[in-house]
Amino acid sequence: MPSYKIITFYGTQGQNDLLVALLDNFNFDSFEEIDEQSLKAYVLTENFDKESFEAFISSIAVFENISYDIDDLADKNWNEVWESSFHPIIIGEQCTVRAPFHPASQSQYEIIIEPRMAFGTGHHATTSMVLEMMLSINFSHKTVLDFGCGTGILSILAEKLGAQEIQANDIEEPAYLNTLDNASINTCSKIVALWGDVKIVPQKSYDIILANVTTNTIQENIDALNSLLKKEGEIIFSGILNEQKQSIKDLAQSLNFKLVSEKNLDNWVALHYIKL
Repeated sequence: MPSYKIITFYGTQGQNDLLVALLDNFNFDSFEEIDEQSLKAYVLTENFDKESFEAFISSIAVFENISYDIDDLADKNWNEVWESSFHPIIIGEQCTVRAPFHPASQSQYEIIIEPRMAFGTGHHATTSMVLEMMLSINFSHKTVLDFGCGTGILSILAEKLGAQEIQANDIEEPAYLNTLDNASINTCSKIVALWGDVKIVPQKSYDIILANVTTNTIQENIDALNSLLKKEGEIIFSGILNEQKQSIKDLAQSLNFKLVSEKNLDNWVALHYIKL
């Protein structure tokens, strides 16, 4: 059974969402908000570089008044712990997201997600906002790129909404494997899962791109995503903190994207654009 490190941050002063975004590059599997003043981060021991982590923390001003402890976690089946807190959710009164151990729903669109350790069960604001936006978009016979697919939840809904081809990539192997499994559970046949960054994505034009990642990842990849998006194609950006929203809007405007809609939930923002 894999071993984990737990880093507990104290005195976060209501900045937990910002810390999660800043810590994006340190291979954390999950975060747990204890309260507005403290945050726990979980990472596989083999993926944790303490020296790099501490150097980063000391270089970022927001961490100046935040203390932290690094501890070893006792062995547990963390997937089992996560599954025990996974409850079905309903998106836009049309879509239900549930686990295999939940009873079937009567929703128009039902998505079954085996949670594991990949991001994207629909419970977090960043994912639920994208799911809701997708319900208002015409996916019929469209080609879709799910950039940073996590559990594959967005790809699954895209197929259920009529997409004819979906490329779903993630840089994390567990996410790639989880997407394969969840596509199978949902009897999806249009999803091609890919393990790697944007360079592994087939270089063709897509009608719709879904990018539920982080602000940093959007900024680093927006030119590549723009080159993959058809003229008059649609793109959704999520994983953006409210205070980072304007930087993404400025980038989108520079690429001649027109804002169609914006959602805000729990200090997170999702943006839906059309490429002019």
